[in-house]
Amino acid sequence: MKKIGKFVSYTDQVYRELKSAIVSGDIQQGEFLQERSIAEQLGVSRTPVREAIKRLEFEDWVETLPWKGVVVKDIDRQDIIEVFQCRYANEGFVGELVASTITDENMAELKKIKSTMEELADESRQEFINEDRKFHMHLAQLTNNSLLIHFLDRLSDQMLRFGILAVKDKVRIKETLEEHQAIIDALETRSPEKTKEAIQRHIDNSQDVLLHQTKERE
Repeated sequence: MKKIGKFVSYTDQVYRELKSAIVSGDIQQGEFLQERSIAEQLGVSRTPVREAIKRLEFEDWVETLPWKGVVVKDIDRQDIIEVFQCRYANEGFVGELVASTITDENMAELKKIKSTMEELADESRQEFINEDRKFHMHLAQLTNNSLLIHFLDRLSDQMLRFGILAVKDKVRIKETLEEHQAIIDALETRSPEKTKEAIQRHIDNSQDVLLHQTKERE
């Protein structure tokens, strides 16, 4: 995390830094948040840290354990199922909407994002997943449905966090690239059904990987 500036409220900046660290895994699930340590690291007083942590607790990223303190919540099986149910239904619908209207220019942008993912496959899980999110959000934006875009954007932080966990090994990275290519191939046929199936297959596979990891931890 980096020092906090003065152009945006301290609370907002601390909130963004802490949330970003949780999403990226720099602050891991089960780790306790110490107000004094965070304040010193970010160069602020403890008040904005306390307010930022309250906001994170309201959004269900952290929880207060009596007599122990504030801890980053574990990702459990139900968390994964709920997020991926939302993705399955909504992103499948995105595929149906976009397939018959996508332009060659839009296709070129998707291929460019996938190419960037291939370049990052052996370098940075964080950047790889950032590009994965960009791929899916680019499709969502092509629907021109502001409510749908906003909903999926709100899921994006959880999607990033889950994604980083899902691509722990090169096998899943390779599978993810193959699944993205399958989505592109389906889009090129301009078939809503094939595109929906390709997207939902990708989401199903990602969920299976995370559920397997959760089972192993238990």
